[in-house]
Amino acid sequence: MSLEFLERLSNADAIAANEQEVRNVMIDELESYADSIEYDGLGSIIFKKIGNVEGPKIMICAHMDEVGFIVRNITDHGQIILMPVGGVKPLAQMMQKVRITTDTGKKIDGIIQAKYLNDAADEAYVDIGAQTREDVLSLGIEIGNMVTFSSEFERINLDNLIIGKAFDDRLGCYVMGELLKRLNDMKHPNTIYFVATSSEEVGIRGAKTASYKIDPHVVFPIDVACFNDEFITDYRNKRQIGHGMIQTNFDRTLSPNKKLISFIRESALNAKKNLQLDMFNKGGTDGGEAHKCREGKPTAVSCIPVRYGHCAYSIANYRDIQDTIDIFINIIKNFDQEKYKEVINFGRMK
Repeated sequence: MSLEFLERLSNADAIAANEQEVRNVMIDELESYADSIEYDGLGSIIFKKIGNVEGPKIMICAHMDEVGFIVRNITDHGQIILMPVGGVKPLAQMMQKVRITTDTGKKIDGIIQAKYLNDAADEAYVDIGAQTREDVLSLGIEIGNMVTFSSEFERINLDNLIIGKAFDDRLGCYVMGELLKRLNDMKHPNTIYFVATSSEEVGIRGAKTASYKIDPHVVFPIDVACFNDEFITDYRNKRQIGHGMIQTNFDRTLSPNKKLISFIRESALNAKKNLQLDMFNKGGTDGGEAHKCREGKPTAVSCIPVRYGHCAYSIANYRDIQDTIDIFINIIKNFDQEKYKEVINFGRMK
């Protein structure tokens, strides 16, 4: 399997509102497959693929941004004080290699460290080996610069296992890209908008602006999910790598459309793929804002299972990613005008 596209996505650096590196990767890879490319005012990128112009408008979305940091201050002795952007895990702020991206795009390596008090990281900073503030400034580092983990994507150990940073949610961006490629030779009864959204990690913002711009009929966010104890394998953990795509039945920001949930299950069955059925009361996805657009949009979320999140590395199984692609091909092929009418039929049930 060729994973160069996913590797480029994972290795790109992009915190909220600083997603140009990911946009560049997606444009380079996908421009020739899309009928058009547009942007919303926050920088979300929208790849449009027309099947039937009279069919439903489907928005499939995944976010570009990763958790990371921003340079908050530079001390007289060269300590680079950080502010987290998104929910970086406290232990991930201890003795990890990171890189600072200057305004000119230069990459500066360093080590992150933080005080650790009452189970929380406090006053994280980067040590680049500088002795003075002037040392730091001479490298082009300024307040406001983006800081990300410098983990590199790679395949490891057992078949299909991959590790890297920013799998949340570059895996979703990768799935969208591979779907767009496969639609190049496939007829479908709808128009698809593949949206790589901005600023999800700081309040699911891009999904709100992109869905307002597109005004889709239905929305299918794709994200990732992990469990806090990866080796619990009973009913509590339906986010196990190697066990297939996750269907999210409920989260803190979205109670999904039940008919879309049923349609996803039907699509997985048709594709002969396993489906993990999950729900959670913490966190949310792009669906939390997209479903509230205009008059309301039927929305259902799917996730790819990973181990470890909001830290320097995640582990994923490529089979789960491929399963997600296959299920969504089935969704796209079968979501026509009649299916949409069925989804929005809220009248009296006999």
